[in-house]
Amino acid sequence: MKKQVLLFFVLLLGFASLNQAQQILPDGNFESWSRYTPVPPAHPFDQPTGGFFYTLNILDTIPTPPGITVYKCDTAHTGSYSARCITRKIDVLSILIPGVVGTLKLNWINNSAILGLPYKWTNKPLRFQGYYQSYPVKNDASAVVLLLSKWNAVSKKRDTIAYNKLVFNGTVSAWTKFDTAVIYRNPNVMPDTICMLLLSCAGFNASNLFGSTGEVGSQALFDDITLTGLFPYAVEDLMAQDINISVSPNPATDYLQVKLEKAVKDATFEVYNTQGCLVLSHPMQDMTGRFSVSSLSAGMYFYHLRTAGNTLGSGKFVINR
Repeated sequence: MKKQVLLFFVLLLGFASLNQAQQILPDGNFESWSRYTPVPPAHPFDQPTGGFFYTLNILDTIPTPPGITVYKCDTAHTGSYSARCITRKIDVLSILIPGVVGTLKLNWINNSAILGLPYKWTNKPLRFQGYYQSYPVKNDASAVVLLLSKWNAVSKKRDTIAYNKLVFNGTVSAWTKFDTAVIYRNPNVMPDTICMLLLSCAGFNASNLFGSTGEVGSQALFDDITLTGLFPYAVEDLMAQDINISVSPNPATDYLQVKLEKAVKDATFEVYNTQGCLVLSHPMQDMTGRFSVSSLSAGMYFYHLRTAGNTLGSGKFVINR
């Protein structure tokens, strides 16, 4: 009876700790890109998929030089690709185009960038992290920006909830991690908008895009961009069960037996720790699987059955030694 009560409270604590798990941003590892072929003389260009990171590559409107400022790069921190940003200048228009990938789209009417996306998470991030390389020209610098805001219906303006800007000076030719605590100006208010920018040009001007300052040819590479302290999946993914999954024993010691109510094609059983890091991944070739957990330390873990990027079922288990 005491063990059951203890397990109940451990599970309860684990459920609360979901909000402290890591959020992997949609295509924050820049592994997935789509190819766009606009009407000539614009050039074909790549755009990150996932619906979170966008580029200003649509500015490419003249044959020489191309206005493409973000490329799919095969130099990666992990995986196969990263995002390479390069600052360019269109001489015909006498404008500098910053190399930028992030939550932005172009406003053609006033030559500005529309910044931000709706904030969909139910708690706030703790840290802003990622990896970069930087190749500035002269005294230029690259940068990353995180802005969380909320619309104020009284003042008819946006209130800044949190703001971080990191500037990277000098040449950095090896993958280097940036890691900073999210700085909250108003920690008691939930944001409704998130803006994240990864820049080859620290002089990016969002209010007047063509007023940005920087050096033509400055470059920066970015990969594995993330926020920590957020539940790695939407709450509805955790609660919705398209397929029943049983795991035993729970608590586990050395192995975990997984049983599905039906076979699923190309399914993967994933295990995450309470920091949101993927610690185990096994293909589910059949309705049952037996996986070793002997390498994992005691504590709470969360599992997801996934196929084709969709979560079919989720749950949690404890390792007790």
